[in-house]
Amino acid sequence: METTRAPLPFRTTLAYGIGEVGEVVFLGMFNTFIVIYYNQAIGLSNSLIGTAIMLATIGDAISDPMVGMISDRWRSRLGRRHPFLFTAPIPLAVSLYAIFSPPDFLTGGVAGEPNQIWLFAWLAVWTICGRVFVTLYTIPHHALGAELAKDPNERSRLFSSNAIIGYVSGALFSFSVWGFFLSGESLLADGSVVPKHLDASAYPPVVLTACGIILVMINLSALGTLDRVPYLSSVAKSDARRSLLSFYREMVGVFANPNYTFLMIGFFLLMISVGLSDTLSVFIATYFWEFKPEQIKWFGLVGVPAIIIGATASPRLMRKFDRKPVLIGGLLGLLIIGPIPLVLRLFDLMPANGSEYLLPIIMFNGMVSVMCAAAGAVAMMSILGDIADENELLFGLRQEGLIYSARAFFAKASNSAGHFFGGIILDVYIVFPFDAVPGEVDADVIWRLGLFAGPIMCIAGFCALPFYARYRLTRAKHLDILKELEKTSQR
Repeated sequence: METTRAPLPFRTTLAYGIGEVGEVVFLGMFNTFIVIYYNQAIGLSNSLIGTAIMLATIGDAISDPMVGMISDRWRSRLGRRHPFLFTAPIPLAVSLYAIFSPPDFLTGGVAGEPNQIWLFAWLAVWTICGRVFVTLYTIPHHALGAELAKDPNERSRLFSSNAIIGYVSGALFSFSVWGFFLSGESLLADGSVVPKHLDASAYPPVVLTACGIILVMINLSALGTLDRVPYLSSVAKSDARRSLLSFYREMVGVFANPNYTFLMIGFFLLMISVGLSDTLSVFIATYFWEFKPEQIKWFGLVGVPAIIIGATASPRLMRKFDRKPVLIGGLLGLLIIGPIPLVLRLFDLMPANGSEYLLPIIMFNGMVSVMCAAAGAVAMMSILGDIADENELLFGLRQEGLIYSARAFFAKASNSAGHFFGGIILDVYIVFPFDAVPGEVDADVIWRLGLFAGPIMCIAGFCALPFYARYRLTRAKHLDILKELEKTSQR
């Protein structure tokens, strides 16, 4: 393994970063629209939507660690990670298209009733496929980042650039979806006029565009980083031949590192809150604040400067305060600042819906929240790279793929739990109606929606803080680890 290298060329940093666009577009479409599309546009029960997403976690439990460990052990002329980067885009795009294109005989067509069971089965099958193929890409991609940059500061800058490109592209994609593809209103067959994102027939153009972006960006990223393969870590033939049982033993073994264990428990709890937010965010914008698509489009765009500031500031803050304070500070900012407008509205302390002041207030709040989230996300990805170095010293194995796969599984499992409980809550506690028209939903339903999407949703995130506080790998300790690894490589 080579530990001393010239700084990464800018084109490599850029190529690595644009790979994040494919993942962001897929997850943006899925997390933002899956519940509102299947529930309000098609008529599938929120509980069944949540259950379908939760079932995909079973596939994740198998695919995530396997992809991570197999890519750690893969031997080819393209290296350990790139074969997966080139394989994933086509099936990932096909899965996204299928998720948002259920056949008419399942949806009931223009005026019929949807077949709840078979529509649920369609969603579950294609969600599992989509999650498997996004795993096939994202885990090797994130593991590649930890290999490309060995120096702690360079690693922070690489993941900072990756976060900026990913978040900014996601914001621009969101702006184009709300401002162009789903802008305006639709006249439904029953004569009602609704925002276009509540009309299933409005989705095919944006889904096809998303599929095209996924195909182009992931392949460009893989091609743009291919020349770095000779400089990356490789695996010996003896290590490449591992049984499936040894893979799972190795997966359990990675949690022998307490730093990683505490980090993942905290991350799991945080992502439950994120999953609930993903489930309820479009309901909040559409029914709680009664924003039009032409207004919702600005949410993503105003986040661009916040993302750039947060992700750019994160490496500097980590150099000054270390990684853990930036991670915890970002989380606290997100959890405290994010729900403030909802809490104020519950106490009638916000401008009324339709007020000229409402949108700017919500946008400013969103900017500050996103800034905190971006800073914390860069710190998290940098920490995982440091843990990979610590594990190499402790166990003699380069396990970037396994480490990032476990992180991906925890993210998807807890996010799925958020979707699952969010769907049940919408049906059982909030009792949100089918075919709801903004401005005509019962006030008690809206109040319960705000209560849950505000303070209650943040509880799991606050529970993550004590676990993040138990993380003990400081910058000084990590530098000592790098010195020991360099000595080992020179023997």
